[in-house]
Amino acid sequence: QPELRSEKLERYKKEYDIPEYDAEIITGTKKMADIFEATTAICNKPKKVSNWLMVETMRLLKENEMEAEDISFSPEKITFSARNLAKLIDLTDAGTINSSVAKEVFEEIFKNNIDPEKYVEEKGLKTVSDDGALREVIEKVVADNPKSVEDYNSGKKKAIGFLVGQTMKAMQGKADPGKVNKILMEILG
Repeated sequence: QPELRSEKLERYKKEYDIPEYDAEIITGTKKMADIFEATTAICNKPKKVSNWLMVETMRLLKENEMEAEDISFSPEKITFSARNLAKLIDLTDAGTINSSVAKEVFEEIFKNNIDPEKYVEEKGLKTVSDDGALREVIEKVVADNPKSVEDYNSGKKKAIGFLVGQTMKAMQGKADPGKVNKILMEILG
């Protein structure tokens, strides 16, 4: 006998420890529940799976004027997309890609069900974690923006945000913003 939605809702809250609101949305359609369970079974990170479904999937459904049931995954494709979502979560957790790249990759998974590892490799989207290369770019950004450096040094701490933005732009979004901030603070003293 199939599990009733109310039973599934309670099970999700207990077994996966996700908020009631998330559990209600995810159990609202069979497809969302299937994707959630299949992905969680692979990566064992229910809160992160829930976040991707609640934020990015819902955003893309809305933008494309679709309902969750319109997701055209067959059971085999659900397993495939679950594997891809699990891989994406792992790539993000490992710091291989940053959150803005992850959103771009997720959109490709949603639209074309691509393998995120191959996509990231082919498009050169890995986060640059070479401190030397990063420091070089940051030093150039600092040299090219003396007004922002002056603002920062005279107490306008928000000026660092501009310098972080310029660095991210120069790195084509492939830098770890936390690392950029840390190196900038070291350079600016």
